[in-house]
Amino acid sequence: MSMGSLKAIVPPSLRALRWRLPWLRATDAYRTAPLRVLGRAARFTAAELGGKEVAFRSPDGLRLVTMPNNFSSFALCVAGARDPDIWRFVARRVGPGAVFVDAGANVGTYALPAARLVGPSGHVIAFEAHPRTFGFLARNVAANDVPWVTALNRALGEAPGEIEMDFEAANPGETHVRADAAPGGGARVPMTTLDVAMDELGLGRIDYLKIDVEGFELPVLRGARGIIAASPGIAIQTELQERHAARYGHRIEEIAELLGGLGLRPHALENGVPMPLQGRLVGDVIWLRA
Repeated sequence: MSMGSLKAIVPPSLRALRWRLPWLRATDAYRTAPLRVLGRAARFTAAELGGKEVAFRSPDGLRLVTMPNNFSSFALCVAGARDPDIWRFVARRVGPGAVFVDAGANVGTYALPAARLVGPSGHVIAFEAHPRTFGFLARNVAANDVPWVTALNRALGEAPGEIEMDFEAANPGETHVRADAAPGGGARVPMTTLDVAMDELGLGRIDYLKIDVEGFELPVLRGARGIIAASPGIAIQTELQERHAARYGHRIEEIAELLGGLGLRPHALENGVPMPLQGRLVGDVIWLRA
């Protein structure tokens, strides 16, 4: 049987187990309570086979609903965090009253845990461009009674306008801005800049900025230069991949040049502790001022 035939028969959620399970076995949650975590993974995967949506509670009680095949949701459900090492850093860095901005918020797997950290005296601004994904995000914000979270169905870029979004049902985490300017049947959504949006919200600083936009980081950062400059204590989290940036004709080095000009330097995390990054800018990179 050909690989194409297998893909047609085996649901994406079951095919994903070949890399979900190795990831799971490397988490602290699995090492602490393997049977409990495997049970959560089995229940989540079984619910995905229904094909429409999955409702779940995170280990610490957050209520969420998600589309199937969304790894961020799977990770939050079974291990309590999409990126456990990053969350060790976030939990030390972000406290009551902080302003947390999530660019590429998905269904809220970062925004909702962050809402608990900042509390009612803080603000979480969650940007999610794709209308279908935003629908889940808005439902999840409402279900968890966190009025200090503002969810916005907008893309972020270098200038206000409109863009098209490509959505892949078999991997919703890689939803991204269409690289081809010609109309292609994707979802057309409004785009703003982070500088404009923060001004509209009356917020003059950001304490933590998480960006996960599948290669569109450079335009997002170009449209955020004002608020980054006005936020001396900002930490910026990026997920960088050359192949994603190349989709738009960008280079990772351009991000380093832009943020370096604003006084930020790249760091890697070791057990949640930021260390100056000496190697390639790839994967999760944290940008901090001295």
